[in-house]
Amino acid sequence: MNEAHSHLLINHFPIIGLLFGILVLIVGIIAKSSVTRRVGLMLFLVSGITSFPSFKTGEGAEHHFEEYSEKTFEKEYKVPMEMRMEKHEELEHYIHEHEEKAEALMPFMWGIIILSLIALYLEWKKKSMALVASIVVLIVGCLAAYFAREVGNSGGLIAHPEIRTEKASAGHESHEEREMQDDD
Repeated sequence: MNEAHSHLLINHFPIIGLLFGILVLIVGIIAKSSVTRRVGLMLFLVSGITSFPSFKTGEGAEHHFEEYSEKTFEKEYKVPMEMRMEKHEELEHYIHEHEEKAEALMPFMWGIIILSLIALYLEWKKKSMALVASIVVLIVGCLAAYFAREVGNSGGLIAHPEIRTEKASAGHESHEEREMQDDD
């Protein structure tokens, strides 16, 4: 199993964990159930923890995917060099976007871990601030879920060209082109 396989295997856990955590925590808050809130907080905790191996395996997955794509277009499809370069730039664009969005998500995941641990402690000790802490975790979890959705969508665009819109695939710029425009 290579890093690309590991990345694909684990990258769904943070997103799904956030979504289930939100749903369970909402139910726990509405029902005023400490046990249900603790389950929701545990889901957030697992989601936050699994985001780190997903993030760390992303770099290896990037290298593996680029190498595989280049070999595939060269040997299997006998694509001319110009088209290979264009395809490579397109993949670089999608991978770069995915990486940037994943980097934006990670502070929220750190926050989810820390806040979930605090809220779990307060729930366990039956402190009066436990409900407020759960609501704070829910708010941060909703923000994290937005960013996680962006990361998931951008990752899907890398491997699934069928979901790319014409505008997105035709209107991309390479990283170097954007840097040159920024310098002007």
